[in-house]
Amino acid sequence: MAGSFVYQGSDLHASLDARIEGLKFLAHHLDEPVVIFNPQMELVYANPSAERLAGSCPLLYSAGKENPLSPHDQMEHCEPCPGKHVFEGIEPFSGITSLLPSSTTIESPACPLPRAVPLRDGEGFVHFAVLMGPRGRESVVLGPEDMVQPLPPRKECSPSDRSAKKEIIGDSAPIQRLVEMIQLVAASEATVLIQGESGTGKELVAKTIHFSSQRREHPFVVVECSALPETLLESELFGHVRGAFTGAVADRKGLFEEAEGGTIFLDEIADTSYTFQARLLRVLQEGEIKPVGSNRSIKVNVRVISAGNKSFEDLVATKQFRADLYYRLAVLPLTVPSLRERREDIPLLVEHFLAQSAGKHGRASMHLSQDAQQALVQHPWPGNVRELENLLERVVVTCRDSTINVNDLFADHPLEYSTSDLGTVGKIARQEAERSRILQALREAKGDKTRAARFLSISRSSLYNKLRDYNIS
Repeated sequence: MAGSFVYQGSDLHASLDARIEGLKFLAHHLDEPVVIFNPQMELVYANPSAERLAGSCPLLYSAGKENPLSPHDQMEHCEPCPGKHVFEGIEPFSGITSLLPSSTTIESPACPLPRAVPLRDGEGFVHFAVLMGPRGRESVVLGPEDMVQPLPPRKECSPSDRSAKKEIIGDSAPIQRLVEMIQLVAASEATVLIQGESGTGKELVAKTIHFSSQRREHPFVVVECSALPETLLESELFGHVRGAFTGAVADRKGLFEEAEGGTIFLDEIADTSYTFQARLLRVLQEGEIKPVGSNRSIKVNVRVISAGNKSFEDLVATKQFRADLYYRLAVLPLTVPSLRERREDIPLLVEHFLAQSAGKHGRASMHLSQDAQQALVQHPWPGNVRELENLLERVVVTCRDSTINVNDLFADHPLEYSTSDLGTVGKIARQEAERSRILQALREAKGDKTRAARFLSISRSSLYNKLRDYNIS
């Protein structure tokens, strides 16, 4: 739909032509639907963001049609129509005010383009009507990479898919770097491998990539690979035909087919067998699947995002994971930082999870005491964000007061986390922070210990001692 359509027979003043061209240039880069009609209510121009309105306004031609509606197949406009109102009952006038637009807005929730502005020539005659979407949000200027691109036919997402789009919370440097990488990754179609400890939010990262990509209107399918045996995993992903195995009483589509046009997220991919890995590699290379028990291949258009909490380099070195599949999956690798590496985000996460749990369980708003917040920031968090979320939900359910104290947080072991013992907790936190800095330095130095020691401003021998103390191989 997007593009310019020449209005045949127009003989406009040069200044109006220039204004039209300038308007087209601006509208082409706005995340707001903008269309232009002539007095015959024929479509003259529609920007890329108006693509999604095809079919919702009778004045717009149906999606997929190459050219605008011709006069003989033009659909009748709705009533009231803001565009039609612009051309009706307006007398021409001259003077400087003729160049100032006077907008018309109709109060109709069913109209996708309720705002209209007349475009006049130097003598005050209205030659065009510019229609726009409803007010209520600011326009966003799009870059070339954000412009609407053609997608496969839309497949309706389930409510759980649409509600799964959550925000990654955090202002720390590690999480901001991750968000920047997600924005870059989402613009591509390459496979993504997400690595990180258990509970860091790898699935949330995968969802964010999906909902930030051009596949956002299509399914996001999650597969927990470690929870399924090999034979059942293949049947779930690729489908099966009737009689393929005992219990296969009918043909069944696999999750790859269910995710057509969208994204499939393979969690804990490192726990799969060599045989399955070989089949998955072929799917990635050929873009087609073969149902269990079938000789027929089926083409699929699905983006694959995988994740694991183990070191894939170590698994490849010990022949527990196929090297060719690893390189195919890790075209765009991402690492999710542990909660220990982003402690400054803990207050923001606490605020979010307390509000979420209070709403879920019908509690009034709750907050932490200063000592309780300090204890949470200093806690080692072996379970990462998932552990924090579960802890706060338990506290919301069990705490009688609106103020949460340290003993409410750690009722099972109050001595370890009492205010009198925060010095021990602080020592643990400092050790965890130092360990995280060492690991980060090693990553940046690509394993070169001399360079890593230089990054940390310590001697090589001191680095070796710390590697031994922290059991870092």
